[in-house]
Amino acid sequence: MKPMTRGLVLAMWWTVAVAAGELVVAAEAPVATEAAPPYGLPITLAQAEKALGAARAEAARLGSSINAIAIVDTHGELVAFVRMDEATIHSIAFAQQKARGAARSRRATATPPPEMAVALTSMPDFVALPGGVPIVVNGRTLGAIGVSGGNDLAIAMAGVNALK
Repeated sequence: MKPMTRGLVLAMWWTVAVAAGELVVAAEAPVATEAAPPYGLPITLAQAEKALGAARAEAARLGSSINAIAIVDTHGELVAFVRMDEATIHSIAFAQQKARGAARSRRATATPPPEMAVALTSMPDFVALPGGVPIVVNGRTLGAIGVSGGNDLAIAMAGVNALK
């Protein structure tokens, strides 16, 4: 399937799933129903390391050694990253794409609002899978975290919550 066709099919699926009420969102996931928080200063290395540490601790608590975790700044550029010993190669790219998409759209990757679903899911930097969450502190988006490999949303939320 051509990339543009694949994007359109995915976008149509999102639109139908959202309209039919079939999209299930975890309770901890931020649901995008209003304007995204404005950008703030980009996340610092110290903040990124704190979020990364909390995400790694949550993965360990869940018994996971298969995750890749990426922290990006407001532009979607990588600030901190870890690939666990048993993570697959494709998890590297997925974690970074989820983080980049969440930072640039200022929205969680698996919960685009219906009016933005078609546009976001056709963007090359947006992965419509759970695990990409904007990092918002004091009402400002500092960057985002992206997790791939399993239990993505729970691990991402642990990283986000470490900075609140």
